Amino acid sequence: MALLKSSRSAQWPLVQEFVLNFDDTMVDIGGTTRGAALALLSNADLRAFPMPPGAVLIGGEIVVETAFVGPTAATISVGDTNSATRYASAVDLKTAARTALTLTGYRNAAGDDILIRLNTTVAVASAGKVTVRVMYTVAGRSCEVQVA
Repeated sequence: MALLKSSRSAQWPLVQEFVLNFDDTMVDIGGTTRGAALALLSNADLRAFPMPPGAVLIGGEIVVETAFVGPTAATISVGDTNSATRYASAVDLKTAARTALTLTGYRNAAGDDILIRLNTTVAVASAGKVTVRVMYTVAGRSCEVQVA
């Protein structure tokens, strides 16, 4: 049996940010280019954040800076390849607001990327801007040594 001692190492949280404007073009995880005005998206999964093995989200948010105009419905979900809605499910993009990500304590052992899933219906967007931020730590990483 191991003799446990108090921790002496610490690390800084890492933060990544992803900004999406209504008229941006991206390639989804299936290799399809999603173009101008994010034309009518149905479960468009976009690779937003590469994650190292052992990462655990400790914070994050979705900030709709400019409400989306045009679509009857416009939503964003945040997850990974195992669960498309692990951190957020169908957050409304048609209302300017901040939504905190759901912190699950999930340890991303394989280093799966964090994806955003966009859905829009009926009409293409003519305005809209959203920022997604994630804050995480990595198991076994140390930036500082705390001396007792």
